[in-house]
Amino acid sequence: MPKVFVSHSNQNNDETLRIVEGLKRAGFDVWVDYENIRGGADWLCEIQAGIERCDAVVTVLSKASLGSVWVERECLYAFQLKKPLFTALVDDLRLPLHLVNIQYCDFREDFAAGSKQLAQSLTSALSSLGSSIAYPDEANASKANRANFFPYVEQLPGGEIATLAARDLFHWSTRIADEVAFGGRVNPGCHVRMNFKGRPVTVLSIWAYPKTPAAQIYFDHLASFAPYHRIRARRVLLKRLNQILPSEYRLPVAKSDRRPTIPLTVLSSAEILESFKGVLAQILAVLRASESS
Repeated sequence: MPKVFVSHSNQNNDETLRIVEGLKRAGFDVWVDYENIRGGADWLCEIQAGIERCDAVVTVLSKASLGSVWVERECLYAFQLKKPLFTALVDDLRLPLHLVNIQYCDFREDFAAGSKQLAQSLTSALSSLGSSIAYPDEANASKANRANFFPYVEQLPGGEIATLAARDLFHWSTRIADEVAFGGRVNPGCHVRMNFKGRPVTVLSIWAYPKTPAAQIYFDHLASFAPYHRIRARRVLLKRLNQILPSEYRLPVAKSDRRPTIPLTVLSSAEILESFKGVLAQILAVLRASESS
């Protein structure tokens, strides 16, 4: 009998109980904390052992579990052990980065249909444990990668349009920059860098900000290199940037010492996007010429 570990927030015990009962009826041996942890037992060790012994993990995804450190840790450990992971979506919410590539079973409107979908998905995956299952390696902003970054952006406000601009900038950057990498401390990001005198310098970042995904140019980084060490050169660059932006998105002069940020939806126009890439290309060309001089 396949063993399934159910990860959940205690605030969703009612929904979790119904999901567990449905899995048991479908023939699964279910591990859930309120049934399987004995009084006085080492709770953390029991959780760890439960995940290790299971064949798959089901996360009850809700607003409460989204903010639960323990649910996130259980997912992380499941990823580390390469356990098949499934999500049971019980609330309307934005999928977190580490679960954005996992196909969810929808319990929000029809619980019976969600239970049936989850049981079928588990049966299909566990009938052949050697089958290829895609696992994200990431669970937080610092672990963003090419596989999960763009699907994450797509579910943000204006995400469909923002993702088109983000993907275009990414593919273009891989051809013209020295390095394109993913990561971030708070928000997932895609970072465009060039090597200058033996060290990487970030010129552009594409940020998955929750309210407004945006592109950001690092004028403060450019200030360390000629000719952009002169304020006049940075202001000329900022002026060129403003010339391609709609009036309501034009940047104040003070941004020539900072990090001008432009919503990706503004770059949805092909003309604006190509002009924006032209500004970036100029920056990279000038820095390369400065390094070789």
